[in-house]
Amino acid sequence: MKFKPILSIVLPICGVMVACGGGEKPAVEPAPVAAPVAADSSKPDLGNPVDRYSYALGMDLGKAVANVNVPLNIPVLMGAIKDQVDSSRSVLMSDSASESALQDLLLQMQKKKEADDKAQAQKALDEQTKFFAENAKDTTVKKTPKGVQYKMLKAGAGISPKTGDKVQVHYVGSLLDGTEFDNSVKRGEPLEFPVDAVIEGWQDLLQVMKEGDKVKAWIPSALAYGEAGVPPMIPANAMLVFEVELLKVFAEVPAIDSAAVAPAAPTTEPAKAETKPAAEKKPEAKPAEAKPTEKKTEAKPAEAKPAAKK
Repeated sequence: MKFKPILSIVLPICGVMVACGGGEKPAVEPAPVAAPVAADSSKPDLGNPVDRYSYALGMDLGKAVANVNVPLNIPVLMGAIKDQVDSSRSVLMSDSASESALQDLLLQMQKKKEADDKAQAQKALDEQTKFFAENAKDTTVKKTPKGVQYKMLKAGAGISPKTGDKVQVHYVGSLLDGTEFDNSVKRGEPLEFPVDAVIEGWQDLLQVMKEGDKVKAWIPSALAYGEAGVPPMIPANAMLVFEVELLKVFAEVPAIDSAAVAPAAPTTEPAKAETKPAAEKKPEAKPAEAKPTEKKTEAKPAEAKPAAKK
């Protein structure tokens, strides 16, 4: 059934103990069960091999049970373990009834997780709304056109990047509670990327910065990773806090517009026109010779375009 792979993760110990599978109860040597590893003993002798692996097995089961996010009756659970491993005791459920109960457990776990995730996402939204309202009262905090709040830490004097430009930055990223999830400074390597290749909040922020600026910025979740987040590092509706230093702007070189260079052509023509009176004394061949020259000047913008795109 499709529940088994998930149950094998949630309750991995079941496979070891054969408690979740079909078949009869495994034969159990009476010695280990009756060994002086009394279930009531609070201080097992971990130097004793039986105590050591018994306790380790209990730890493994405990880790599995800790992942169950719905109420459990621990005494009943421990009683079922005893019923399953002790051949002198009776198991109270059939294998099919046990499988059905575990399916119900999985459904309850899924519902609980969905409810918890939804509540946590709403809590994150409420917290960032409150934070932005308070942070806006700081007169040193500015706001980008789309709503990123930022504070200048160090002012630069370079150019501001545009959407098509590439930038080089150092940054530290964290959540509202201070949990750091990325740091180019610690890596010792700044990051280079096109402005339009990052989250919307970064694009908005970079275009109000100048080369050399260093800012602290607070990016709303709507301009970051939204409800999806980036599990497990960035939860749903997480506001992101960044320190960003714009080290370099690699401005996109625009292609040469032929219309923009067209006025240059008349500047050469008058100079050649001044020679026309002298040329009129000779056979009227020079005007014809001037035409190829005009074609060459018209071809220059076209030749310059590929070079400009590089």
